[in-house]
Amino acid sequence: MRLSLAEIRRLLARLLIPAVNAIEHVLAWSHFRRLHQTRALISHYRRRGDPLPADLRM
Repeated sequence: MRLSLAEIRRLLARLLIPAVNAIEHVLAWSHFRRLHQTRALISHYRRRGDPLPADLRM
């Protein structure tokens, strides 16, 4: 079975990113992903006209 493009990218990233920066990279990606998911959720509620849940209000 051939390697997928995503798998090739993942392998190269794991091999080329120094171990010291790997933890920072993973944490930065995690923060970006959670922020993106939160923005998408807020947009979903606003589009439907529903009030935001209490934990998402600013």
